[in-house]
Amino acid sequence: MHADTNEYRRGRKVSEEKQTSTLHLIEKRTEKRVLVNVPVEVTALDEVGKPIAERSFLEDVSDLGCRLTTHGPMKQGDTIALKILNRDGNDLPGCEQLLYEIMWVAPKVRGQTVGARLLQGEKLASSTFPLQKGKEKHYGK
Repeated sequence: MHADTNEYRRGRKVSEEKQTSTLHLIEKRTEKRVLVNVPVEVTALDEVGKPIAERSFLEDVSDLGCRLTTHGPMKQGDTIALKILNRDGNDLPGCEQLLYEIMWVAPKVRGQTVGARLLQGEKLASSTFPLQKGKEKHYGK
C-alpha cells in the first residue's frame, strides 16, 4: 500500500487528497446506514474462552451490521454479542443480545473501530433506541 492511499476491504483505493469523509464512504454502501450514538454492552471471549464484557457506543447501523469502537482485543472473524442499553447504561427491558461477526478492525489511538455483520437476532436498523430518559427513537424503513 502506498503512503498516499488507503485500501478499503471492498478493494477500493482512495487517495488521501480525494477522501472527503467517512460519511461519504458510508453513503456508497448498498444498504442504508443510519448514524447513531447508542450505548451497548459488547461481550466477547478472551483467548481462553472466558467472556469479557465492555460498554461502548454504536456509531452506525444497517440491516446487515453495525460499526462501533471497542477497547478489548478483537480480530476479524470473532463473534461478539451486543445488547442495547438505555442512556444510563442499564439494561433496556425487552432487549435481547444480538450475535455479530467482526468483519474488519481498524486501530485507533485508544481502542479500535470494528465493523460487524449480524449473525442472529432482530435487525438493529429497525430497532427502537433510547434517546434520553423516557424518550425513544425508532429507526425503521
